[in-house]
Formats: sequence, structure tokens, C-alpha cells
Amino acid sequence: MGIHGTADPPPPARDLRPARPGRSRQMTPIQTDALVTEVAADGPYQLVRLQAPALATRVQPGQFVTADPSSLRASLGGALRHPLLPATVRAEGLDLLLPPAHPAAALAAGQRVNLLGPLGKPLRLPHPPARLLLVADGQHLPALLPAAHRALANGCPVALLLSVPTAAALYPPSRLPPALEIHLVTADGSAGHDGSLLDLLTGSGEAPLLLTWADRILLATDPVLYPALAEATRAARLSPSPDFAQALLLPTIVCGVGACRGCAVPTRRGYRRACTDGPFFDLLEVEAE
Repeated sequence: MGIHGTADPPPPARDLRPARPGRSRQMTPIQTDALVTEVAADGPYQLVRLQAPALATRVQPGQFVTADPSSLRASLGGALRHPLLPATVRAEGLDLLLPPAHPAAALAAGQRVNLLGPLGKPLRLPHPPARLLLVADGQHLPALLPAAHRALANGCPVALLLSVPTAAALYPPSRLPPALEIHLVTADGSAGHDGSLLDLLTGSGEAPLLLTWADRILLATDPVLYPALAEATRAARLSPSPDFAQALLLPTIVCGVGACRGCAVPTRRGYRRACTDGPFFDLLEVEAE
């Protein structure tokens, strides 16, 4: 069960820069103090529920926020802001699903944490009846859940190819959208297919067909796998459109607003900044370092 805070509501949010003419206000980053209202175990994750209504109305699938650790060093540690990708965006705030070892998983109900966001570019999701394929490992699955919910709500068929080490590390399927088609692979064969994502996508069977079934692919897994996943995509699709496959790349975030280039990601079109151009990039454009 969660632990509910009883502190007063957070103070009003503060705009970091004025909205530009013709620019949606939802895209303007704001700084706001969020209240942690609940902390609870949720399958293999730690659920951290944040009350931040001014921010929640702005965050789109694919965007993220950063948390300021300056007043919470005991919980978050370090001097840099921590990037956080919401698993759920509610009218009153954000839900995070974090690995237990994540610094923000140590937050407690009643604490306040300063958030900056939304940062990054919203995902380019397909329009119905286009089909969306999600490829993820257990650690990164929460980053794709907002896109899954949005695409399903829009009427798009969505399939998930999920890799976890063992069945015990699996997020309960009952907690995922009922309309989501799930293809599971475990390293020890304890559930679903036996092997890895690469084994599944480059072998025989139904999984490789998902690459030809999909009209758009979103990937969130260990970036070490991205070159091989890009090759599997090229083998399955002769001439994929730009952004056909979008992959999560979220390095260390320093400033969060594109000023320092500390989060540069190498692509075939030069370096791009994860905080303003990402955190999802065209898989077929990303260059291995």
C-alpha cells in the first residue's frame, strides 16, 4: 500500500521563458515544486506519484522532466538534475515507475521535489489505422507506456515486444492496457520465448514479422543493442520512412535547455541534443560512438 502525504499543495509553477508567438504554451518548460503523494512497490518497480498539475497539462508522450537534487541530496544525491520519464500523466500530476535502485525511488511521501519540464520533443505517433510496435526491456518499459496509452486511445493497434531476465522481473500484464498485444522473451526461458530481443527479431517465427507489420516502431532498451536492431530493421524494411523507428537515448542531462551540449548524441546529420532534439531519435540515423 502507498504512503499518502498530507502536506499543503505545491506553490504555483514558474515559467522559465516567455511563450513565443505561434508556439504552444504546452511546449514552454516550467519550473514547479511537486509534492510526492504516494510511494509504493508496483511489480518490479517503485511507484512514485507526484502532484504537479501545472506540469501534467504540458507533458506529451516522449517528453521528460528533470528533478533538482539541491534540497534533497540525501534522496537524490549529486549536483546534476535527474531526468525522469513519466509512466503515466494524470490531470493532477505524473506517475513514475522506477527501478528500486534509481535515486528518485528513495523519495518519500510528503517530500517536495523541484521539477523542470517538459523537456525534449514529443513523439511522432502514427494516426489510425496505422500500427505501432513497442520494443523494450523491463528497465525502460515505463518510458513507452504514455505512447502506448495515447496510440490505443486514438484507435491504433499496438504490439509490445518485451524482454526481461526472468518471469519474476515481469511487470504484471494486468497493469498494462488490455488492448496491448504482448510478445514476451525471457533470458532464462521462464516465460514467453527463450533468449533475447535480438534472438527473437533475427530468428524465425512471428517476432521478425512484427517489423514488417508495424507502421511505426518505438524502442527503449540498452543502447548497445541499437546498431543490431537498426540492421534488423533495415533487413525487414527496404525503404523505411524517416522516424519509422525511434529509439530512446537519454545521456546525462546537464542544463536541460540545450545551452551546454552536454547531452549530445551523434547522428548521421551531426550531433543532436537529447534535451531539445530527443530523447527519442531516428534509430537508423544514430551513430555508434
